[in-house]
Amino acid sequence: MMTQIGIASGEILTLIENKKRPVSISEVESHLENEKELAYMSIGWLIREGFVHLVDKGKEKYLCSC
Repeated sequence: MMTQIGIASGEILTLIENKKRPVSISEVESHLENEKELAYMSIGWLIREGFVHLVDKGKEKYLCSC
């Protein structure tokens, strides 16, 4: 499972880098083929390690690279 989280975290960082803008949580879920559990674990790891932070924009939360 740790390997999957690491791979998914890399995919999330690549997604944010390629979009050059904050990415919504729903975009991340779609990018990871709706694997919500894996998406949330990867997002949590990225936040804990300081690679991304959450931004509230209305009803949706977005990820930004730091």
